[in-house]
Amino acid sequence: MQLPIWMPGLGHVNTYGLLDDNGLAVVDPGLPGPSSWKALKQRLKQAGFGVQDIHTVIVTHSHPDHFGGAGRIKKEAGANLVAHRAFTTWSLEETNRRNHLPTEEEQAEAERIAAAAAQALDIGGEEIPTIADHTDDYEGDPLRDNPTTETQAQSVPWGGETPWGGTKHPIPKLTRRMKIRAMRMLFRPPNPSQRVVHGERIQLAGREWVSIHTPGHTVDHLCLYDPEHGLLLSGDHVLPSITPHISGVGNGADALRSYLQTLDLVAALDGVKLGLPAHGHPFDDVPGRVDAIKEHHEERMLFIRDASNAIGPATVQDISHEIFPKKHWGVMAESETFAHLEHMVLAGDAERWEATDGTLMYRAAPAA
Repeated sequence: MQLPIWMPGLGHVNTYGLLDDNGLAVVDPGLPGPSSWKALKQRLKQAGFGVQDIHTVIVTHSHPDHFGGAGRIKKEAGANLVAHRAFTTWSLEETNRRNHLPTEEEQAEAERIAAAAAQALDIGGEEIPTIADHTDDYEGDPLRDNPTTETQAQSVPWGGETPWGGTKHPIPKLTRRMKIRAMRMLFRPPNPSQRVVHGERIQLAGREWVSIHTPGHTVDHLCLYDPEHGLLLSGDHVLPSITPHISGVGNGADALRSYLQTLDLVAALDGVKLGLPAHGHPFDDVPGRVDAIKEHHEERMLFIRDASNAIGPATVQDISHEIFPKKHWGVMAESETFAHLEHMVLAGDAERWEATDGTLMYRAAPAA
């Protein structure tokens, strides 16, 4: 069930309905706000269902186009809300203080403000064109040793200092209004009633699914696999035509390594036949798509190496300007560049040091 979203560069999010004798479970029920909610109800009605028929809602990760409608479904349908145990949102604590839903008029105004801010700042695009598992092989849940670490917000706060220093992103008034009004008022926060870990079995659609923890895009990203039919609900982990944003902030020491390892994990699932992504159409070659995404990141690191060798020691911002077109310059391009540079440093393919003003400087190893 495709739901419209106002985040630029995406257009929609796929909400899936998993049917059984008791009704249905839904996966990633769209953004908060009246537009997505109305579309969800229309899609359900076309399939012969209503919100009250939903007994379970699954959220793949802590981005609003995936969890926005989850809290409302939980409240109105009494549904069980399932997410990974690391699931959190930056607005959860503040919005928890609310004891009532805003009016339809307030929701519509908040949605308008948030959409305008997103368009103005290019917030939310998956393509800019966690916890890292530090073992040699993926051996299960990367949060198994410390379930509370690194579950903070997964983006650089607007107006805050970036970890790499030297760059401020002042908060425009429109963005401040979006964060305060839209994200605190627009929806009731999705407090999970069931938090799962890697390898748990979940009964959905009359059969058993396996939870697959796939950090990288976010620290809490969750895929679900149906081994009986070879179906993978891949969320934003594996997308058919774009690559998800990998941020070096809030995702552990090496978010890119986590992402690449868990790409291999889902590609190696026994009998995987069909990927059901959160954006784009279902695709039938999960291992092939994984290879293409990994190649994309290898190419990105080659671009970084070549840029670094050409310009010499440089900041994250300087390197991001070399490898991304100008229309994509900004905090998202920098955070992904930062993730790649940190991965290269930890792999011994680049060096990092701190300048006198606190700015991080990088230099890639020369080409062999």
